[in-house]
Amino acid sequence: MTMSNAYDITAKVKPLRAAFLNFPLGNSVGRPNEPEEQRAILTAALGLLESASEPAAMVELPFRWPDDDWESKVNAQYEAEAEIALRQRSEGEYDDHPATGERRNDAALEALAVARLI
Repeated sequence: MTMSNAYDITAKVKPLRAAFLNFPLGNSVGRPNEPEEQRAILTAALGLLESASEPAAMVELPFRWPDDDWESKVNAQYEAEAEIALRQRSEGEYDDHPATGERRNDAALEALAVARLI
């Protein structure tokens, strides 16, 4: 069984059973320092082991992040960080990969700047 915060990626991978939690990435078992919430989420996810009856079953768990606007805030942060990366690239910072000396890919950085990651 898989626990996921990335619905589209999980849907493409199609694990045997997946519990989707619409929380920010890195919070697949709940918010930090919220042990009761984390136990409830884990209990609900483990329930899929008994209730999921078909292959590639994905169930959205009924828990909600307290800030309804979290997705747009995370997206804005990704965009801000992409702008930093583009600025650093244009100023010659981080031109080469530190281990291989290989040139960085400008197209990848530009794609990052316009990507909507959530």
